[in-house]
Amino acid sequence: MLALLNDFASYQSYLSSVVRFSSWCSNNFLHLNVSKTKEMCIDFRRNRTVISPIVINGEPVEQVDSFKYLGVILDEKLSFTEHVTAVQKKFQQRLHVLRKLRAF
Repeated sequence: MLALLNDFASYQSYLSSVVRFSSWCSNNFLHLNVSKTKEMCIDFRRNRTVISPIVINGEPVEQVDSFKYLGVILDEKLSFTEHVTAVQKKFQQRLHVLRKLRAF
């Protein structure tokens, strides 16, 4: 779940959306796996507000600073520094293998 929260009203709207989604899943015989669910709040303000984790079916949802979605690492400031670092690391590893193979 990805949330962009500006004020208390948007936070309340976000919580009500989560409750509606959870009840929709239970009404349609779908099971939400809360242990695989992550929550990341995007906040561009300098003084970030601490947001308590949401609770679905009595289990708190884990809050994360970044996560990988469709192969792209997103973080809470929507900068791609972690993604670029990960891609660069993969590239360096594969380049090292190619350099070793060149010797043969």
